[in-house]
Amino acid sequence: MNTSARCLCRKNCYNGEFTGGNRENIIMVRYRWVILLGVPLVDIFLLIRVAEIVGVFVTAFIVIVTAFIGLLLVRSEGAHTIQKLLEKLETRENPADQIIDGICIIVAGVCLLTPGLVTDLVGFILLLPPTRYPIRIVVKKWIEQMIQNKSSFGENVYIIKRKE
Repeated sequence: MNTSARCLCRKNCYNGEFTGGNRENIIMVRYRWVILLGVPLVDIFLLIRVAEIVGVFVTAFIVIVTAFIGLLLVRSEGAHTIQKLLEKLETRENPADQIIDGICIIVAGVCLLTPGLVTDLVGFILLLPPTRYPIRIVVKKWIEQMIQNKSSFGENVYIIKRKE
């Protein structure tokens, strides 16, 4: 047993000691902290730089306007996605795309409400349908890979397929 490495994922652990486990989970835990600390720092730095160039009031106006426009778009895209989700459910089709779109729209709304230019950019990328489509494809492949590996769900994963 390797006692020099410590497990970060609570899987394959014995008293907190690393015994193997999924390397992707350990890497993701490390990157989460970088993202949680790095994005606000970059946002603050960028806001200060923009305020130095165009002024504090113009920068504040830009942040408020992008939040307002973003929330209007979130509202319309959310309503459209819910309508498409209900149509899929009525016809008994797979609503996976609409569910992923809904999650992207919720995350976009949070990003657009957070003051900052980087978070606004991420919010608009997640909100607009042409940029949301490739994100949806990547998320679907990632979820399929997790289900096939059973890495995030444990061993009790059952895939039920309906007879056509």
